[in-house]
Amino acid sequence: MSWKYTVEQCNAETHDGECGPWEVVDVMWNGGWRLAYRKADELPHAIVSSQYAGDLGYKKTPHNVFEHVEGGALCWQCVRARGPLCQTANGNKFVCAGCQAEMRRYIEQHARDLGTSPDRWSYVPIIDTLDWEAR
Repeated sequence: MSWKYTVEQCNAETHDGECGPWEVVDVMWNGGWRLAYRKADELPHAIVSSQYAGDLGYKKTPHNVFEHVEGGALCWQCVRARGPLCQTANGNKFVCAGCQAEMRRYIEQHARDLGTSPDRWSYVPIIDTLDWEAR
């Protein structure tokens, strides 16, 4: 299969309201998704979009798979502090450090109550999980 990962940087003067214009910084293919995420993580505000580019009948619509905002974006849960993009049960969301810690404690306690192992991927910054082994 062939996948295309496009890194785009926001060139807005301010980030009040809509961002843009977006500039393509780099394009990576197939296994280059980790490099694309790392490249976006180095920029002040950037996104990585994924798009199928093969010959099978899959949709070829690009969709955003990673976003980095320097200093973090407004927390999805508390809407007060800022944090990085994390995987949550409700999809990828920006979550501050306080909410990450609270939700990790909840996940770990819930797993102990059920006698299972906690999901190590939830409420951890996505950029920190790039080199982890697959589930």
